[in-house]
Amino acid sequence: MRRTSTAVAGRLLVALLTLLVSGCGQAPVRVTPNDFALDGPPRGHLTILEKWADPEYAPYFQSAVRAYERRNPGVTIDLQAVGDQPYKDRIAVLAASREMPDIYFAWPGRYARKFADGKLAADLSEPLNGTAWGRAFEPGALNAFTFDGHRYGVPLDMDAKVFAYNKEIFAAAGVERKPRTFPELLAACDRISAAGHTPLAFGNQYGWPAGHLLTQFNAMEVPPAVLARDYDGDGGDGAFTHPGYERAFNDLAQLKKRCMGPSGTSMSHESAQNRLLYGKAAMQYLETLEFSYLSTKGGAPEKFAKNWDFFTMPAIPGAAGSARAVAGGADGLLVANSSPNKALAVDFLKFLTSPDQARKVVRDLGWLSAVKGTADAARLKGLSEAQRTLASKDMALWLDTRADDKIVNPYLSAAEAVLGGRTTAAQAVRQVREGARQAHRFRVRD
Repeated sequence: MRRTSTAVAGRLLVALLTLLVSGCGQAPVRVTPNDFALDGPPRGHLTILEKWADPEYAPYFQSAVRAYERRNPGVTIDLQAVGDQPYKDRIAVLAASREMPDIYFAWPGRYARKFADGKLAADLSEPLNGTAWGRAFEPGALNAFTFDGHRYGVPLDMDAKVFAYNKEIFAAAGVERKPRTFPELLAACDRISAAGHTPLAFGNQYGWPAGHLLTQFNAMEVPPAVLARDYDGDGGDGAFTHPGYERAFNDLAQLKKRCMGPSGTSMSHESAQNRLLYGKAAMQYLETLEFSYLSTKGGAPEKFAKNWDFFTMPAIPGAAGSARAVAGGADGLLVANSSPNKALAVDFLKFLTSPDQARKVVRDLGWLSAVKGTADAARLKGLSEAQRTLASKDMALWLDTRADDKIVNPYLSAAEAVLGGRTTAAQAVRQVREGARQAHRFRVRD
């Protein structure tokens, strides 16, 4: 689960890779199709560095490595897993020394792009484009690691934001169906408030939950091409001038006014979730990765675990963006551009993302897989429906991984001010524009 923003933690990596992009690193390694073709049975040694060290997840990856080694006796794999922050620190040092592992983890969007721009990630377009392997992935997940038309990463899982809700509270308040439009969602909140319940539990203590909401609202209110241009820092003086950005902040303000109740939003996301689980609130905007916490095994009361459902952010009438947008992301693995074992690395990644392994991810870890057709393996309530639902959606990458830090930080600050009633939507957009101006001014180009 994304409990902390990657914006701050990734700055060391950004600084180190900036040196490489600006020409201080070695010449890029040329990649040809033959780099991905095995010469005979798989053999050799691979080093893998990833961040799934949690005892809940690590055994799956250890088991997958052992299974691949048993299948291919000529292969040995050194798998190293560390936590989120240790991973960011270690990969930054390795990037600076250009001593990359053969396969390594990356968050989507800007974080992964730094490796591509720094010539540290192999271009995997050849084994992915137009192949059965490439077609096996959900497009949104694969596109999360696609930059300037080139594929640099292999997605493993998907995650998206939805409204989980208490069916009993909805029924008692006379809300008979899932909201289909944003006005219907606000009207449902009014009915739930009138029935004596807090409609939406929301904790923004660390800033990222508001960023997730703005990820969603921006994607729905702003045309995709405009949004991509502005997030990339290519908008110049016209960046963040589309009226949809102000509408998005107004959407956030309306959601706060009518759904979050009179109390503040300074509680933690976890505290807000407890309000949902114990009947103190009707809804929470949470990640599909959190579905496990809504089960009795995950600590939820049985009464709630049996009586919850979910829906994605409903359509916003008159919005200029994508009505099918859903805030989310995908975790992925990259292949080192300098690796002498690219073909072996790709073969292992094909194994790791095979239908059988992908179904194990869904069944054993309770994650949404980036591989199509794996929803049937889900044991966790809601997961199968979520996988099928997201297949018809447009993934809008998390704002804090998609945009430049100089844009993200003003955005999160402005969002907090809007939630607190200290700033209007128009003032918030002006704050973001100043951040965009700074990002454009100090941008490093390769």
